[in-house]
Amino acid sequence: MPGQILYEQPLNERMRTFLRLEHLMGRLNYQLTGEDTLASQGAVNTLIELFSLSMRGDLKSELMKELERQISNLNRLEHDPEVDQSRLASVIEKQRHLISRLHSMSGQLGQELKENDFLNSIRQRSAVPGGTCDFDLPAFHYWLNRPVEERHDQIRSWSQPFIQVEEAIGQILELIRDSAIPELKIADNGFYQQTLDPNRPYQLIRILLPQDCSFFPEISAGKHRFSVRFLELGNLDERPAQVSDTIEFLLACGTL
Repeated sequence: MPGQILYEQPLNERMRTFLRLEHLMGRLNYQLTGEDTLASQGAVNTLIELFSLSMRGDLKSELMKELERQISNLNRLEHDPEVDQSRLASVIEKQRHLISRLHSMSGQLGQELKENDFLNSIRQRSAVPGGTCDFDLPAFHYWLNRPVEERHDQIRSWSQPFIQVEEAIGQILELIRDSAIPELKIADNGFYQQTLDPNRPYQLIRILLPQDCSFFPEISAGKHRFSVRFLELGNLDERPAQVSDTIEFLLACGTL
């Protein structure tokens, strides 16, 4: 049986930020499994992306707000006979613990990295194509040739603020993803559109397609509706064309 490819579309800026952070942390964790200098260089570049993303807003505050929002919605299920009340209480307690832990973190997320001259020099040169060559950054070149254990320990130390929020982001996204069961939908001539109920807190659109299919979804979403165009990626030198066939796909609209 072929596998499936999952496509996700966030429906607000907060979800966009959380998904990007999840993606970057996954990439960083993978790069830390490599022992060569290129893996460590990639990990530092990913760390710089994490820092830049966190500087765009008060990420810690956004995480606490989202956890509080989820707790408020979960509390409404406390008297629902179809809900496992023991598991519900456990989830709410975990959410509250994460809020308490975030609240105990002092200052803005990644503030220590902002004041790190070594990382700042790499971040500034990264804006230049090929700007992190050894002749541009001899100190970085020296560090990349240190023992792998030393490099990994240093990267983990630098990434500690993001490791602390990784669990909160994972918990938030897991609950949203599990809040809707995928349903079979039909896209006539490769196009599908659905209206969103304004009274429901839609957060995330998820589309599942067979891994061996020859097309992919392009999702456009607003507050009141979203549409999906299925495009075929044939020749990579040409623009993808919309599929003219009827497409069956699985759709889940995460709400919590």
